Amino acid sequence: MYEGINNLTDHELKVGINVQNKSNFRTLLTKYRVCNTQKGINIMAILSENISQIISLSTNEKMKVESAFTPLKVSKGDLWIKVGKVCDHVGFVQNGKLRVFYNDDSGNEVTCYFVTPENFISSFTSFLTNTPTTENISAIEDSTLLVISKNQIEKLSDDIPKIHIWRRIIAENLFITMEKRIAMLQSQTANERYERMIKDNPDIVLTVPLQYTASFLGITPQHLSRLRKESIK
Repeated sequence: MYEGINNLTDHELKVGINVQNKSNFRTLLTKYRVCNTQKGINIMAILSENISQIISLSTNEKMKVESAFTPLKVSKGDLWIKVGKVCDHVGFVQNGKLRVFYNDDSGNEVTCYFVTPENFISSFTSFLTNTPTTENISAIEDSTLLVISKNQIEKLSDDIPKIHIWRRIIAENLFITMEKRIAMLQSQTANERYERMIKDNPDIVLTVPLQYTASFLGITPQHLSRLRKESIK
């Protein structure tokens, strides 16, 4: 979660996401971006510290992990992972936002989840089973990832065996995220899902295009617009 967004009140958030308050929205968005500008931060150090929260790494091991990742830029709208291809990389988001989605039988895009900075991303079922992925991963905005290939992970694991634990846990965390979304769709009303997203992921609500957020919540963009208007009355 972004610290700057946490400083906004519920009312500020609701006003900011109302499409009829574009001026307020721009003000809040500027406040959000300024508060969350990372200056002088070593992203590789953040990466290794993130992994160290799962498995304990020595200074030497951290250096080996950091050297195994390489930067990759993904432009807004471009696909990092495409349906039908085997995913053989794991990424760590340095900046930007990405969206994981698939197309249903009617050809509509269904958003599974969003990935924000300092989180890992991959199509893990494809990655773990070496089978073609059934989902796409695209950049919502210009993004930079630190990526590592499956072969590199295997080589790193030979040198640091506990890396296998890290790989298993990040895959498990993804599956837990997906289970929570399914439970949300099955047990909560549209309004409850929307209110929960404002509290838990206000950065997504403020910065992600309406149609993507609506798809994630399992409603139409028109329905989401009505919920936004009703929430600030």
